[in-house]
Amino acid sequence: MLNQLYKSSPWLRARAHRVKDAATYRLARAALGIGAHYRLERSLAAADRLGDIAYLVLHKTRRLALGHLELVFADQLSERRRHEIVRSSLRGFARSFCEIANIDEIRPNLATYITMTGWDEVAEAIREGAITCAAHLGNWELLAVYIAEIQGKSVAAVARRLDEPRLNQLLVDFRRGNGVETILRDSPSAGRQILRTLKQGGILAMLVDQDTRVSSITVPFLGHPARTPVAPATLALRRGIPIVTSYSRRRPAGGLEIVMGGPLYPDNSLTKEDAIRDLTERVNDLLGAAILENPDQWPWWHRRWRRPPQPRLDPDAPID
Repeated sequence: MLNQLYKSSPWLRARAHRVKDAATYRLARAALGIGAHYRLERSLAAADRLGDIAYLVLHKTRRLALGHLELVFADQLSERRRHEIVRSSLRGFARSFCEIANIDEIRPNLATYITMTGWDEVAEAIREGAITCAAHLGNWELLAVYIAEIQGKSVAAVARRLDEPRLNQLLVDFRRGNGVETILRDSPSAGRQILRTLKQGGILAMLVDQDTRVSSITVPFLGHPARTPVAPATLALRRGIPIVTSYSRRRPAGGLEIVMGGPLYPDNSLTKEDAIRDLTERVNDLLGAAILENPDQWPWWHRRWRRPPQPRLDPDAPID
């Protein structure tokens, strides 16, 4: 009864989203507050405790994550293991904000706190500009900072404007202060910023492992049909540039490892729509494999499979 009322009431849904956004902001602010008062090692330990608290009190988030783990892994994981993964992913979320808060401590040792594999395989291909399709693994914000500061590449992150404006501004300010531009998709200048980044040989960073309300097509993701943004493949096809995949994962001894994959090129022997679909599928395959290898570092509470399939797309439609 309550579920039906929720689904039929736009006001209730909007209210629930506002409450969730505010809770996310409070969790982020708490992690940032910890980082502001303690050195990195101690603040990361405190972030783990904050993640444990979130696991206990965010009942709906926990249920969503457990349901998605059951969908993807079926009976491959025990119930205990699924709960461990959810707890670990919430800890990682809190750790990411503590790392953001402690960036002044991390920055002088960035090249040791973060290591990278796969760069040599993609460096030549992306010299004149490329798109990187990233996943919400490890700390995706530090991934962009590392590429900008250590590899010396201009990086612009394409992102939606977060519903919680305080959290949105917090992330925009962090990126700007660490050499990463933010291109907000709803900005009137977004198209010009995207093209300028690519013309200048920069890297356009897009997180594509979530269902966002942009031009999408349904392709497999973690073994199930999922709406996936087509902007990366569309741009790669139009501009004749490669896509590289990227993600970070937490090292057991501390710090992060960035893993680059590709380069991936459009198949020009296919029709435009089929080439976009094919390239999007290949991106999903690489990122999906990374998530399966590091399941305790991905936000399973995101509604990745919430909408019905979108079987076709208009490859000439504007990129949102």
